[in-house]
Amino acid sequence: MQFNLKSRLQSLKLVSGLATFLKHPDSLEGVFAVSRSLQNSPLSAQMFRHLLENPELAALVDSNWRPGPIDLDALLALPEGSLGHVYAHQLRSQGLTPESLIDPRPISSAEDYITHRLRETHDIVHVLTGFGTDGPGELGLQAFNLAQNRSPLAVMLIFGGMLSCLQNDEPLEALLESLSRGFEMGLKARCLIAQKLEDGWERPLAQWRQELDLPS
Repeated sequence: MQFNLKSRLQSLKLVSGLATFLKHPDSLEGVFAVSRSLQNSPLSAQMFRHLLENPELAALVDSNWRPGPIDLDALLALPEGSLGHVYAHQLRSQGLTPESLIDPRPISSAEDYITHRLRETHDIVHVLTGFGTDGPGELGLQAFNLAQNRSPLAVMLIFGGMLSCLQNDEPLEALLESLSRGFEMGLKARCLIAQKLEDGWERPLAQWRQELDLPS
C-alpha cells in the first residue's frame, strides 16, 4: 500500500510538472518544473545507473573534475568557429548568462555530479549537435539526450512538445524530422557529458565533432 501511494504521488508530480511545461513551453520555467518533478524518482535512478556504466563518465565522476568559471567576453575573443566562440555567441544572442545555466546546489554524490553535468552542458551540446533553440531544435536535442543518456526528462519534454504541437494544430514534419535526426545522432556519438568540453573552448568545432563522432 505504501509503495502504491509513493508511486501515485510520483505520478501526480510528473503530471503537475508536465502541466506547467505545457503552460510555458518556450521558457526555462516549464523545463525546470518537469525536471523537479523527476527528482528522486525511479526513472531518474535508472538514468544514473545507466550513465555510470559508461567508463568515460564513471572516470570523470571519480576524478570529480569541474569546469572553470565561464567568461563570455573571453570566449567571444576566441577564433570564429571555435567551440567557445560559437557557444558564447549563442548565449549572448538569447540574453542568457552562464550563471543562469549552472545548478547552484553543492555536489555530494555521483547523482549530483551527473545532474550538474547535464544542466551545465545543455547549451554546449546544442552547439556541438547543431540543433537550434527553436521548437523543433529543442526537441531534436531532447531526442539526442534520450538516446545518449536515457533521460526521463527528455521523454517528458518530447511528449509535451508533441502534444503542444497537436493542440496548436501546427505542422509536424519539421518536428518529426528533428526527432529522427536527434535519435540517430545520439546513438552514434560518444557520450558528450563525459567529455571535458570546457577545457577545449579554443578548439575548432569541426575538430570536436569529428572526435565525438558527430556530423560535421
